[in-house]
Amino acid sequence: MNEKFLNQNIDRLDVPCAVIDKLKENGITVIKQLCSKNKTYLKNLGLVSVEINKLEVELQLLGLNLNSRY
Repeated sequence: MNEKFLNQNIDRLDVPCAVIDKLKENGITVIKQLCSKNKTYLKNLGLVSVEINKLEVELQLLGLNLNSRY
């Protein structure tokens, strides 16, 4: 686990701006908040599977995962 990334802004993730905007609209502004969510929650926000998969890959590159408690 790479804790140094948890308090960084989600803007640092290499995902489309529309995905970042959707997360921010729903109060997710830092990576730690995103990590606490699961795929179902993200789908309910209106994200599609491709976008969620991209988020997962970006988190994994940082040594982090969805549905985690850090």
